[in-house]
Amino acid sequence: MKILGSTWFTNRDGCTGIVRAETEYDGIKYFIGKCTGENQQFDELYISQWGSTFDYAAGCVLFGIKQ
Repeated sequence: MKILGSTWFTNRDGCTGIVRAETEYDGIKYFIGKCTGENQQFDELYISQWGSTFDYAAGCVLFGIKQ
């Protein structure tokens, strides 16, 4: 899996990240998950492997990608 980008949202409860990744079989997908906020590379990898899938169209808008 190749990480193509990420964005973070923080509040008093911690960080939530959305990761744009290129998967081997499914192409580009978006994942969302809670993270530590201490190490960006670790958080991106963790969310891409264990996060929930995020709506593709919404991810494209969030990352400024034209469909």
